[in-house]
Amino acid sequence: MAILMSLCMSFAMAALNVGFGESFIPAWLSGWGIGFVVSFPFSMFVPALIQKVMCKLRI
Repeated sequence: MAILMSLCMSFAMAALNVGFGESFIPAWLSGWGIGFVVSFPFSMFVPALIQKVMCKLRI
């Protein structure tokens, strides 16, 4: 899930910021690499944290 989400988000942001010129692919791949490094840990730890909070609230 983190791979697909970071791939789509980085594509959209590179398209908006750089455009579809010759620098698009390097900018997109660079943005995807950074996005994946950030999104993967969040996708592992945030759901567990939310579940723990919800169990304490009994919702």
